[in-house]
Amino acid sequence: MTQKVWKYLVLFLTGSLFLFVGCSEKENNKKDDNGSIEEISAERFRSNRIFIKHGLQIQCWLATDNFKLAGEAGQPAYVMQPSDWALTGFTGPTFYGPPLVNTSFFKHFPGNQWAIAKAPHGDQIKVGPTDHEKQSGFLSDDQKTYLDKLVTICFGDEEVYSDTNLYFLKDWYLTARKHYPDALLHNNQYPGLWSTSNLRKYVKVALPDLITYDRYYFHTSDNDDYIGARDMSQHLKTYRDVALEGWDGNKKEYIAFGQYIQGFVNQGTYKLTESQLRLYYFMTLTFGGKWLNWFRYLQGDGYGGATAPTPWSLLFENGIPGRPSIYMTWANQCNKECLNLGDYLVRLKTSDVRYVAGTSRYSEGQPDNVDVFNPAGSCIKQICGRFFIDGLEADDGADLYLGYFDIIPKEEQGDPSFFRKQNADFFMVTNGMASKLEQEATALSQMVTLTLDLSDFDNQKLYWVNTETGEKEELEAVNRTEEGSTYKFLLKGGTGTLFIVE
Repeated sequence: MTQKVWKYLVLFLTGSLFLFVGCSEKENNKKDDNGSIEEISAERFRSNRIFIKHGLQIQCWLATDNFKLAGEAGQPAYVMQPSDWALTGFTGPTFYGPPLVNTSFFKHFPGNQWAIAKAPHGDQIKVGPTDHEKQSGFLSDDQKTYLDKLVTICFGDEEVYSDTNLYFLKDWYLTARKHYPDALLHNNQYPGLWSTSNLRKYVKVALPDLITYDRYYFHTSDNDDYIGARDMSQHLKTYRDVALEGWDGNKKEYIAFGQYIQGFVNQGTYKLTESQLRLYYFMTLTFGGKWLNWFRYLQGDGYGGATAPTPWSLLFENGIPGRPSIYMTWANQCNKECLNLGDYLVRLKTSDVRYVAGTSRYSEGQPDNVDVFNPAGSCIKQICGRFFIDGLEADDGADLYLGYFDIIPKEEQGDPSFFRKQNADFFMVTNGMASKLEQEATALSQMVTLTLDLSDFDNQKLYWVNTETGEKEELEAVNRTEEGSTYKFLLKGGTGTLFIVE
């Protein structure tokens, strides 16, 4: 018999006083006589444990073999070619239509991670769990066959906020945690669908493991050729702040967050550029997100079952399986680069985010809710970016974004033994420049100049994680003075990476 390891005693006030006892293996919910679930325990920092177990998540919406809704039209469906999926580099499919699993996928990719959207019934949330579902769970036998690799379950999708839906979600989460303790649970919105105060109430009452949203920024009606980072940062910061406030609202029960990637031709006409695509990835990670989801793998031409592909797809030329596009190459490369940072990022938690203004010609301006870079309290004393053209630094540069991180301590279900030194500093720098006029991100590269005060560090060394290899590499200073050590490094448009000072 497995021995349970009791880890925490927490007092939680919800009108009356309840005792919560965290268990590292499973939630300890019990049923009362009428089949409802009595709240007795909640596993603290559950998302840390599961992300460390499964890794950084970059998922992709994928249709199922039997995609249809009884008595009504379903979403477009198609047959996935295994050779195509093998090119993507996504961590796993997100099945979004009944039966919310694709057994043929696992015949080709046994042991692959996966996720569910629109749980539990392939639609928006309209009811709470039945007594039978509370007592026995809601996953099918086919789904339970692959349960050990099920990473996330999104209940419903883009519900209008209401207290009714909030308590439906609360009951679904309680039911899921009882039966499926190693899957992260969430709902998905888009910015403005729920107010920030409603989002906070949802987190406090329903106790999700992460919060996610979708916002497809780039489209034909964009007037600015570099639009994107400012708008995206404001939404990321909102979800980041609510996630950090956590279940109790005072940052003692923080959770995780992330966003969807624009993986389709927006408005049927606009295909985002490489730099715009990269912004989705690296801005999310810089702000501390650990979950991304490509929407979606392939899009059909309508509703009601299997359909012909259309040009709405990005990953395939004209949406035809077997004809991967440049976006397949870009997605695979972004997935590779971000997953090369993943072993570090899932063991770190975001501590601060800052904005660094570019020159006036190319700056989008300070986001409403992101503070400007301040060297006080940071080992970074100066930072700026300048466009790098034909081997030369230009006079102009665009906005940069800085994300700071701390090691997740063991008591927060972290893995501090992964790191060589516990007093290291961690930060990400992302080039916020994206353009719809330049197809490739290299054309928007910036040479970043960074000056560090390393006097508090014994060996005075700066490392970065090479996104191409995943290796931690020492960077050589181009200049050292009493004011600090200066480094230079190149970042393509929309691209960032992780730095370590130790």
